[in-house]
Amino acid sequence: VGFVLLAGYLLQIHSALTRLEQERATETVLKAGFESMAAHVSGLDAHLQQMQALENSFRHLMAQLPRKAEVPALLDQISLLGLTSGLMIERIQWLPEVLQPFYSELPLQLSLVGAYHDFGLFVSGLAGLPRIVTVQDFTLAPLSDAGNGQLRMTLLASTYRTYDQESAP
Repeated sequence: VGFVLLAGYLLQIHSALTRLEQERATETVLKAGFESMAAHVSGLDAHLQQMQALENSFRHLMAQLPRKAEVPALLDQISLLGLTSGLMIERIQWLPEVLQPFYSELPLQLSLVGAYHDFGLFVSGLAGLPRIVTVQDFTLAPLSDAGNGQLRMTLLASTYRTYDQESAP
């Protein structure tokens, strides 16, 4: 009788020990999954802050893109900048608009006459304008052989604008 009770008890303990081992293995797998998720979630705040910073930067840059109605004001700013830099503006010519997926590029051909350092002031002033203006190509040559120090600069600059609702591609 004692042997039968001992055998039954051992069988029950053995099955309980087997089940305990299985549960411990499951616990290990679940713990690893939890730790992995915790690592992902811990970086979520940093990612959200980065996304917010990128959205703010995007809004700031988009605000620097003029709408079509603001382009004449930008032309006035460029003209005034040329004059206050001590340059004579020979020609300002808008070139055909170049459509991009999210914006439109407005190239501008400029021809200016003045002293070397005045061109530096002008280009520096372009960079300081409240609207985005990029200088893509320029040439600088003496105005004449007279040696008076006057130079002619021709440059291709571009500004950018957002699409109007009716002109979006």
